[in-house]
Amino acid sequence: MNWVRRIGKAVLRGEGWKGGGILSIVLVDDSAIQELNSRFLQKDVATDVIAFPLEDEEEGVWGEVYISGERAKEQSSEYGVSFEEELARLIVHGVLHLVGYEDGNRSSRKRMREKEDYYLTRIFSESKPIDKRGA
Repeated sequence: MNWVRRIGKAVLRGEGWKGGGILSIVLVDDSAIQELNSRFLQKDVATDVIAFPLEDEEEGVWGEVYISGERAKEQSSEYGVSFEEELARLIVHGVLHLVGYEDGNRSSRKRMREKEDYYLTRIFSESKPIDKRGA
């Protein structure tokens, strides 16, 4: 999936990331992401994306982004975008977390959403993606 790789690289280049290692992007189902969320973040619910920075791993893996394909499909319908655009948004979101962005409060969520829109616009080379969710 070259377009997945292209999205990850676009965000890393855009954020000036100079590190090395492997960025792994994994598509899972709701039960798998709920298990990860419960085990590592103590939240026993399915979510759309989880990012794990792993820069200290022996294997040379820099970070992992897990995305629920089920959540992406449901959210694409809910927000009126294609599955590919929603999946791209979740990839961007996960990579932004790995380079230090947070979304724990209203202002940080707004900043994250602006960055997502910026990269999606660049990636899809179209007008700003329509996003019906609030910041």
